[in-house]
Amino acid sequence: MPRFKRAQTDRSIATALYFFTGALLAGLNVTVFRIGEVPRLDVVVAGVLSAAAGCAVLVRGRRFSTAAAAVLMTLSMLFVVPTVALSPNEIRALNMGLLFVPFFIYVVWFLPMLVARVLGYSWLLSYSVVIVLKHGEPVYPVLATLALTGAVLGELVGHFKKRLDRVSITDSLCDVWNRRGFDRLLPKAVVNAQRTGRPLSLLYVDLDDFKTINDRDGHGEGDRVLQDFARAMQDRTRPQDVFARFGGDEFALLLVDCDTAQALEIGERLRREIDVTPWSFGIAEWHIGEDPETFVSRADVQMLSEKHGRKGLRIRRD
Repeated sequence: MPRFKRAQTDRSIATALYFFTGALLAGLNVTVFRIGEVPRLDVVVAGVLSAAAGCAVLVRGRRFSTAAAAVLMTLSMLFVVPTVALSPNEIRALNMGLLFVPFFIYVVWFLPMLVARVLGYSWLLSYSVVIVLKHGEPVYPVLATLALTGAVLGELVGHFKKRLDRVSITDSLCDVWNRRGFDRLLPKAVVNAQRTGRPLSLLYVDLDDFKTINDRDGHGEGDRVLQDFARAMQDRTRPQDVFARFGGDEFALLLVDCDTAQALEIGERLRREIDVTPWSFGIAEWHIGEDPETFVSRADVQMLSEKHGRKGLRIRRD
């Protein structure tokens, strides 16, 4: 079981469960809850395809991508919704409509919100048209309740997901990007630099003797210094740049359209203007073909070199 879990993602497991549940419901509809002597062929086919889809997703495991999920859910919608027209009565047709709720919640959670809304409301609109044309006015009240409840629930889940995602990539103390958020944005900046040929540089920042502040004045004062420093940096950087706290007293400033000379000029200017506490920085300019990890590591090494040099100079002056 542990090996199986390592081979899967939340998306692959949720998708497989969604389709296995569909297969189970289809099986119940042609056996325990069957109407008539002969099982409905469309329900049998839906059950078989759902089971096959669930198995295929588990086989793909971590290779099951967001794009594949979008395609699979689109095919699910295109197959399931038209079968509403074959439902023997209003109850069965409305029962099919209940599938909208897990469908919408799934696409909202695992797909981009724009894609989720397109799929979700396309499902709802097409289902509403089919059931109204098939059964008419008697289904209006239940259909309205189902549509509004499902739509509101999906939007609430989407709002919660957005807030949760924002919290996961934001540093709670300084209200800037954290390392996870920075790592999410850096590859996009690298791809853009590679595509446009424009320079991209990184300032790796470390506060000097920050441990002394914590030991002498307490962690509350240390937190205030971090917050003041982050706020001052944010106020002096451009909207297109990315400023993040990596943890502790280490920060990073990604400078778009800046080469090494420009980054050095910006770093020196910021150090003159921001005197909350002394700090050191290292600079790296991205090289074509360089991976993001190496790019950040070079800036870190430069920062350590400068930091040791500043400490040596201060000792000699003392």
